[in-house]
Amino acid sequence: MFTRRTLLAVETSCDETSISVIQAESSLSAPDSLPERVKILAHIVESQTSHLAFGGVVPEVAARDHLLKITPLAQTAFEQAKLKPENLDSVAVTLGPGLIGALMVGSLFAQGLSIALGKPLAGVNHVDAHLAPALLLRNFNPEHDCGQWMEIDLPAFPALALTVSGGHCHMSLLHSPSERLLLGHTADDACGEAFDKVGKLLGLPYPGGPQIEKLASQALPEAVNFKFASTLSDKKNRYGFSYSGLKTQVLDCVRRELGFPQGRIQGASLPPEVKSRIAAAFQDAAVGQLCDRLKNALEDFPAVKSVLVAGGVAANQIFRRKISEATYLPVRFAPMSLCSDNATMIGLQALIPETQLKVPHPFSRYPYQT
Repeated sequence: MFTRRTLLAVETSCDETSISVIQAESSLSAPDSLPERVKILAHIVESQTSHLAFGGVVPEVAARDHLLKITPLAQTAFEQAKLKPENLDSVAVTLGPGLIGALMVGSLFAQGLSIALGKPLAGVNHVDAHLAPALLLRNFNPEHDCGQWMEIDLPAFPALALTVSGGHCHMSLLHSPSERLLLGHTADDACGEAFDKVGKLLGLPYPGGPQIEKLASQALPEAVNFKFASTLSDKKNRYGFSYSGLKTQVLDCVRRELGFPQGRIQGASLPPEVKSRIAAAFQDAAVGQLCDRLKNALEDFPAVKSVLVAGGVAANQIFRRKISEATYLPVRFAPMSLCSDNATMIGLQALIPETQLKVPHPFSRYPYQT
């Protein structure tokens, strides 16, 4: 016998406005436990295009875009789920980290819906939520799996988790879905952010991550004559990350190739073969650092039984291949459709017991995490 609950999840931490509706079934004897299976009734992600002209996300523009889209997207989600708002049992929302204005739009929308319906509201940590799809599901394809029941399939614990996105690099040790020890994080730029900024250095469209992966694939391995450091100079830092220095190495390289030692540069004028070789060398170093940190953690925690990888950078195919080659343990990646920011990961995280955050009063002085 099962008890069924339905929740609506909201994600507005950066430049994706996303709404998801999820049903979960738990054992009748433990209705508040981790569900045994879930059904994603609606999965809507709308990426903002108004930032393309700026080469990066503008916080005020992002917040205003969320404000315009969030109510129509929620209405569309209810239509796709074939539900009415009163059919919900709870609401979940990203509390942070993220852009303050963007977070306020999603949080206030979720609070208003929760109050109007008289339903519980759960806050969710955005970085923790990135891992939820890899933690709970084997696969998810919105075209085929929406409306289908999917069994919850947990990895073997303890698990080593790597979350790599545009704003965050986290290495964590998981003893259960709700027990998480943070081992290391980035000291400056995150890996995804470095991809975007290097893409801008090379004159590539925003976002730079997919563009660099595509450009790097055009370089022949034997022709890549650039080399950037993929390990950190501080040998005591075994689990942390740093991408500021790598970004500077690429900047210096582009300056040398252009012959401009000072001033503002634009790598768009570089010969295509030079740009592809720089992109390949950068990608190799960026992914190499992630593999290096992972190997350190596996050496220091021999009891680890599995590896989880999530975040926007987890969509990079070279990254997936090299991480899989870096360990003999089973590796579970977040489904491709759930790597970048989305509300489905927020809803899945809200289903994990003892991980919900208290949503602050909207008129408190600093109500949102940054």
